[in-house]
Amino acid sequence: MRPIPTSMFLAWLSAALALSSAQALEIKNKFVSLKIDEATSLAEVADLKTGTVYKQSPDFEVSKIQGVKVAAQKDGAKVTFTFEKLPVTLIYKLAADAPVLDATLDMDPAQKIQTVRFPVPFTVSKKGFEWVMPEGYGMLFKVDNPVLPEKSPKGIMKHCVEWAGLFQPQTGEGYTLILKDYYHGALALNLRQIEGQPTLVPEISFGGYLGKFQEPRNLRFIFQQSGGYVNISLNVRKHLMEGGHYRSLADKEKDNPAIAKLRGAPVFWIYVSRTGMENVYKILDDMVASGMDKGIVALGFNFYVSPEEARKLQQKYNFLFGIYDNYFDVLPKEWWKGADETKLGWMERYKRIGHIPEHVALNERGEPRFSKGPNSNRYVGSPATLMEAAKERLEAELADYHFVYRFFDVSPGAALWLDQDYNPQHPVTPRGSMEARLQMFKYFYDHKMILGGEGGDAWATPYFTVSEGGMSVYHMVGRLDPVAPNDEFKNFNMSPQKRVPANGIIYGDARVATWAWGDNTLIQPEYMLMKDLFNILYGTTASYHIDNRTYWKKKENILESYRRVMPFYNQVFGAALVNHRWLTPDRNVQQSDFSNGWHAVVNFGTQEFALNAKVKIAPMGFHTWQSGPEAPSQGQ
Repeated sequence: MRPIPTSMFLAWLSAALALSSAQALEIKNKFVSLKIDEATSLAEVADLKTGTVYKQSPDFEVSKIQGVKVAAQKDGAKVTFTFEKLPVTLIYKLAADAPVLDATLDMDPAQKIQTVRFPVPFTVSKKGFEWVMPEGYGMLFKVDNPVLPEKSPKGIMKHCVEWAGLFQPQTGEGYTLILKDYYHGALALNLRQIEGQPTLVPEISFGGYLGKFQEPRNLRFIFQQSGGYVNISLNVRKHLMEGGHYRSLADKEKDNPAIAKLRGAPVFWIYVSRTGMENVYKILDDMVASGMDKGIVALGFNFYVSPEEARKLQQKYNFLFGIYDNYFDVLPKEWWKGADETKLGWMERYKRIGHIPEHVALNERGEPRFSKGPNSNRYVGSPATLMEAAKERLEAELADYHFVYRFFDVSPGAALWLDQDYNPQHPVTPRGSMEARLQMFKYFYDHKMILGGEGGDAWATPYFTVSEGGMSVYHMVGRLDPVAPNDEFKNFNMSPQKRVPANGIIYGDARVATWAWGDNTLIQPEYMLMKDLFNILYGTTASYHIDNRTYWKKKENILESYRRVMPFYNQVFGAALVNHRWLTPDRNVQQSDFSNGWHAVVNFGTQEFALNAKVKIAPMGFHTWQSGPEAPSQGQ
């Protein structure tokens, strides 16, 4: 059985549809109709209320493959396509009483494949539409003549993303695209020439299961007449809840009462190796004396805290102390040869060090996979050995001390469709990778750990509580000292016009979000206030990375930010973000509404904004209230 080449599958599928001259087919319900154009056999969806048509454009075809015949069969609200020279079945099915179109690609499970791009994307003929993506808590990109980051001049790709949305800002019409089996692939917004115009269109890339197809790939399109990105986010929230990929903070607190300590709490990373434990106590004492007595305190990346120190810290302070964990990499023993073992931190504790080759994942050629390139000697660990490493490590540590918070590097944001192990001793498919990681996360969760991760995709939400980096996109890389902001940082990461709290609407009451370690609140002093305003608007928390030098140097900045963000965050912690909207045409003034009755309005502009006759919000200011603008409030 010959494999289907990556570069040709989409062209085959497009051309097969385009070359058909079969009778026109239509399936519809009271919301939308799906038509197969008689001349081209490409699909188009028409919204029966707004009249907007979403088309599969022939301009998108990469090339033409002659002689591929297609047969289409209609069965009620379902159309099935089969292909004479391809082992492929393509099915479109409309829901009976909802504007929902499901698309399924099926093959012989044993069919060899590399990457399948399916289906031909739906584009829109009307102007002014925008895409919303979960990148950076919610990013917007214009469909027509889009402005893209210099790092991504041809489009935006997101691994293991569940969704994207298309909407018209004035009317709110559009559709939600949900990758139902998201561990199968990646979603990209790619820049293509459609009818001679640069257009941002969605493309799905489905990977194989150890080189074979194995199981169907499924997409869902949910069309809407109004509601914009808010309704798109609510569609995704419903989908995740129905699929079991959700657990609220309230439910997590029932499982682990320590979750309550996250209310009104920022994230502090203290680099102990640059500070020393004596100075750590001085910093913590000063924080408490200054009123900063809540927070996650993670003790750096590369420092080992003795059991005696761990017990002392937890007895003296009310903070949630945490430590760094890495279950993605497998490191050679040379990493710690000759080093001071009392300062090795996670490497000294890391039970996968030296487990080569038995813990190393292999690629399709049977070669070891590297996480940082072949010259780095950092291997990718097999998901099959995660539980072995986790149990060995955690059981040993719990015998001595119990840090409640764990930061997991990479694992909750891994590109599952690429995370495969071809090792015949422990083969792992994308679905197996997700299941192995969830098993490990559940193990830590059941041991009353609060789990945080680097970003973190939605599939990990039932067990993950803190998304460190969930607020950041295209950010600069730094930790302690300021880094000069570039255009991408200013125009995307810090743009009120390009950001919306989509992920906050989806699971803001299930996960705590903050800025990435290289994008923490302090790293660009001129943008500290704007980051605080985004935190207030989205109901998220701040992040401060410090050592002994930077704490005392930046103490007043930290206090200023803490006092600005934490009072409102304390009020909305655990509440759902139920609505968000722009109050001015330039999008500089925005409002968020939370399920417990709290509201926030932020003015990112340069002019004063009158919320009502009594409340005026200064430039780069905010106003929060409960039950009405005249109620007791706070603001700047």
